[in-house]
Amino acid sequence: MPFLFDPPAPATVTIEGRGDYPIRRIFCVGRNYAEHAAEMGNEVDRAAPFYFTKSPAHAVAGGDWTYPPGTSDLHHEVELVVALDEGGAVMAAGVGLDMTRRDLQAVAKEKRRPWDVAKDFEGAAILGQFLPLEEIGAHEISLSVNGAVRQSGNTRDLIHDIPALLAHLGTLYDLGAGDLIMTGTPAGVGKVTQGDLLSAQIEGLPPLEVRIV
Repeated sequence: MPFLFDPPAPATVTIEGRGDYPIRRIFCVGRNYAEHAAEMGNEVDRAAPFYFTKSPAHAVAGGDWTYPPGTSDLHHEVELVVALDEGGAVMAAGVGLDMTRRDLQAVAKEKRRPWDVAKDFEGAAILGQFLPLEEIGAHEISLSVNGAVRQSGNTRDLIHDIPALLAHLGTLYDLGAGDLIMTGTPAGVGKVTQGDLLSAQIEGLPPLEVRIV
């Protein structure tokens, strides 16, 4: 039978020199930098990572980005993002922003509810251009707001590194092409508002700039 309406085009991210990578799923790793967990008042779980997800439909590129409804405490979280190949191994990496409605997340935590409305909304996953990259080393990672550095760290400080994440997540899902993993954010997350310019960088990867409108 025909569709009742035209289905939307798949969400994609560009991998330099290879083309558009259709996004199947977005897995996000929580509390994967010790200093960020501490600044949020959380204990670090070194036994195993934990995850939440974002809808592929909510992935967008950089540039002008519309401030979302329902929040007065929007936060930035810069992250290393990896794209997987058909075998579930890393094929590319890029810079991403996990945008968070922190006030809604606080309410969810207080009432022991899921974080979905805080983490998974239109435009909540902002993705830069990716580079083909099969192995992830130690890379400086930072985010500036209006030229002032807010977040600064190094991917060597990931509590659960990329091989560990792939091994653990692979026990829960059949990982493969189209899967993105947002690996966590270093300390320094904070509030942003309309008019702010966010500049996210990871050493060796294309930078990501976002203007909140």
